[in-house]
Amino acid sequence: MGDKNILLLLDRMEFCALNSTVLSYVKNMDRNKFHFDILVAANQLGSMEKQFSNEGCNVFCLCASTSDRKFKTKFAEFIQKRNKYDVVHSFLKNGMVALAVAKENEIPVRIINCSENDVAHNRKNNKNDEITHIVTTGNNNQSDNTAASGKKNADTNEINLDNNGSKSVNREISGVDHVNTNAAVTNEIDEGNEGIMVPNENKEEIVSVNKAVDVIEYEFNLDTAKEFRSSLGIDDNQIVFLHIGNISDQFNQKFSIEIFRELREVKNACLLFIGNEDNKKEINEIKFFKKYASRYGFEERLYFLGSMENLDKALSASDIILAPWKKTALSTALLAAQASGAKIFASDVLSEKINVTDTVHFLSLKKPARAWACEIMNFIFNEDKRIISTNNQIESRRHLSEHNCNIILRNGYDIIDNLKKINRIYEL
Repeated sequence: MGDKNILLLLDRMEFCALNSTVLSYVKNMDRNKFHFDILVAANQLGSMEKQFSNEGCNVFCLCASTSDRKFKTKFAEFIQKRNKYDVVHSFLKNGMVALAVAKENEIPVRIINCSENDVAHNRKNNKNDEITHIVTTGNNNQSDNTAASGKKNADTNEINLDNNGSKSVNREISGVDHVNTNAAVTNEIDEGNEGIMVPNENKEEIVSVNKAVDVIEYEFNLDTAKEFRSSLGIDDNQIVFLHIGNISDQFNQKFSIEIFRELREVKNACLLFIGNEDNKKEINEIKFFKKYASRYGFEERLYFLGSMENLDKALSASDIILAPWKKTALSTALLAAQASGAKIFASDVLSEKINVTDTVHFLSLKKPARAWACEIMNFIFNEDKRIISTNNQIESRRHLSEHNCNIILRNGYDIIDNLKKINRIYEL
């Protein structure tokens, strides 16, 4: 067990971009230094409990949200019973409440995670120094041109594939940059808002990290692709489309199905959906989608895979990602898709800053599904499809995935770059 005991506070234990990022933090931290407990505010644990437990975490359920008048009492009782934490790191929507309790119980390091829009609010309300550190999401002030071209020097952050396609990564985890005077709160990768300068008059330290992914986890893997396809009964020569996002109007699954319907010329294709489908409304939506597909004769080519637990496998097995989302969201999922080397067709409501590797093709939602289908067919029939049916296509996909992973590494969107900063705070 590690020397430092860290308590991570989450609103829920379902699969989402935030929880996936937190899990990546836990996976890549030095267990000889740190031990992690997870406390979930929700009334029940969810689908990620097993993954956190497999990483050696104790997972607890508080059964009280921060808006519940019993929260402070229950959280104080939990801390006093455990009586061991060196750090409380809150990812709660209203994390200030929890950190006030942590301070009362003399926990020395108290971290709040928040968006750049909430930094000023949290600092204003930090009158009694409940917060010792604010972690906010930024993009390291890198220009769009640098992010797209990958020209930033990063000799120690490179991925190479040997002749057998195995991964070889050189990540140097040393020398941590941090901000403790005037903090530049930079643009979120999926927002596109102008950064603001926040004078640091309080004692808390502001640390800016990127929305990031573990590029090694999402790098294209042929064996994984074949195994995942086989588990679904999908042949190597089929073209696999993947739609990422929970079943909801925001993620616009209906439009992806309409696009797929228009791809009549692509006979050997199927469409996968990955994202939560737990509640009654989501289940009814899926029934509607299947009925619609059945009317046009392609229901058997739709696969609803549930939560994003197997996102890495689904990405390796897929050729084309559909993201006709109506709102900016899941930027980390699109980073992961770029790392996998899959082609991405996304709605132009998303910020171009997400296009770190210059491989995302943006289209307007004002265009009909047929227009999207035409763009996709042009890619399929006139460009390298990068599916896994021939050696040339395999090598092309591997090369693109390796190239994209290196760009993501060079521009600071790999999870390890975040860990350098967070690791330093945990060690205080």
